[in-house]
Amino acid sequence: MKISDKTVRVDPLTPEHDLILKAASVIRNGGVVLFPTRNLYGLAADAYNEEAVERIYRIKGRSAENPLLVLVDSYMMLSCIARNIPLMAQKLMQTFWPGGITIIFEANDSLPANLTAGTGKIGIRRPGHPVALALVRAVGGPITGTSANISGSSGCFRVSDIDPDVTDQVDMIIDAGDLKGGNGSTVIDVTEEPPVLIREGGISINEINKKLGVDVSTKYSERISAKLNETKTIYKGRVFSLASDNITLPNGFVTEIDIIRHPGASAMVPMLNKNTVLLLKQYRYAAGGFIWEIPAGTLNPGESPLECAKRELIEETGFSAGKLEKLAEIVPVPGYSDERIHIFLATGLKKAVQNLDIDELLNVHEIRMEAALEMIAKGEIIDSKTISGLYIASIH
Repeated sequence: MKISDKTVRVDPLTPEHDLILKAASVIRNGGVVLFPTRNLYGLAADAYNEEAVERIYRIKGRSAENPLLVLVDSYMMLSCIARNIPLMAQKLMQTFWPGGITIIFEANDSLPANLTAGTGKIGIRRPGHPVALALVRAVGGPITGTSANISGSSGCFRVSDIDPDVTDQVDMIIDAGDLKGGNGSTVIDVTEEPPVLIREGGISINEINKKLGVDVSTKYSERISAKLNETKTIYKGRVFSLASDNITLPNGFVTEIDIIRHPGASAMVPMLNKNTVLLLKQYRYAAGGFIWEIPAGTLNPGESPLECAKRELIEETGFSAGKLEKLAEIVPVPGYSDERIHIFLATGLKKAVQNLDIDELLNVHEIRMEAALEMIAKGEIIDSKTISGLYIASIH
């Protein structure tokens, strides 16, 4: 569809009701709408729709490790998605909302895990732009409010400046003309005491502290990290690469470190029912024989963890999942690899067609969860992602 065919122009101050209802319908049906926020254009999807949220990540090319913020129209809507609302959050809202500040709360369990990137926290803002506020109200629930840009690029205050890779993939574009532009919102985490500045935007930390009579900490904005001075690729394989990095550690010491760079992986705990899990007995050359594992696979280029989980589950087990829920994210070997494994709980299993690679030697077994946990205790299951996945799933 041409951009012109899916673009509607609205009055930025008094948006036409029928156009807003049309956009709200697109969002409620799992679509993505490009829309104006106070300073920049954003991407709106139903915050409760896991698939729609996943589309936002794909459109932006955004890392699954970075959560998305959402927009709400009222205290009542906020209370449905935030686990609790501290007094400091109430002061911030009364002083600086609508717009201006995004506040990070503890997230309710009802929100999709990919929305919060497994952090258990959610950034929330009440929009200051009349079109954005009208859209949230018409949807009747929270919507995503991330900027309409490829991750790493600047946000845009006019539709014509937005990357075609973004506009081509959305379902509808609401053009309200040129916006104010400038910095995005200031982000404050109120789950800690004192609250923590995550990002300083249009409202300065000095203004916040002065108006509220508090001392918001800036410790997150002064993260301790190593400085990469130089990197050399030693080996590039089919799955991962090996590099030698020259770094300056936080204490000022300069050193060389060998690191395996990996695209990441997804692993699934597939439950036939609440008591029975599917496990693989798989041959692993590096491990010296057959070992017990949950199904897992490496992310393909441009593939999200959720997409990888869907694909690998079918390929390895011959089952598809009615629901995939992210349980955790683990770093299996942090000493020498940047690999992250995204672990999902797979339920509502239905028979599909198994499609193993030629070098995959495995059998699928139905195991009682209680028995699988006993196998861990006896040392019969030694794979780290499998131990993590089974344990987390058992207490979920």
